[in-house]
Amino acid sequence: MVIVALLLASCSKPKARKPITKTKSNFIQASIKQNKIINKEQELLFKKMMDKDTIHQYINSKQGFYYFIKSKKDSTQIQPKKGDEVVINYEIRSIDGKIILPKEKLGSYGQKNKADRLYKVDGENFIQGVQDAIKQMHVGETAVLLLPSNKAFGVTGFEKYIAPNQPLIIEVYLKKIITKNN
Repeated sequence: MVIVALLLASCSKPKARKPITKTKSNFIQASIKQNKIINKEQELLFKKMMDKDTIHQYINSKQGFYYFIKSKKDSTQIQPKKGDEVVINYEIRSIDGKIILPKEKLGSYGQKNKADRLYKVDGENFIQGVQDAIKQMHVGETAVLLLPSNKAFGVTGFEKYIAPNQPLIIEVYLKKIITKNN
């Protein structure tokens, strides 16, 4: 009888165990708090820059950055969408306007023009703010983007060129759209 009782008891459904130790999310909470501070500081910095610039009309994008169109084209043209390939030129500057990475260093290998970069819209890992801006542009337009660090290279930065949490100015020229019919 003891053996039968043990067999019946061992056939019951297993019960989920609770974790022995509970970790606190202090690191995550501190990180969120720090990122909010950084974002607010960069937002204020951009507002001061825009207030001083009386020449350009800045647009507050829904994606969390500011921009203006340096050279505007006919808005009836198509805009790039997910899956399209585009040819762009872009250069990265610090917020004081100094060139960090010129367009000749940022082009794709194999392009005739060393400054041209072939990019598949929303199909590859690329600077988030530039990805968002390209989809709002038309062929022949140049946009100047004020990107907070979370829309640029974030907490990691980029090699020796861009520091962690560095806000940037990126000028993008949309040269060509190669539409993909899916």
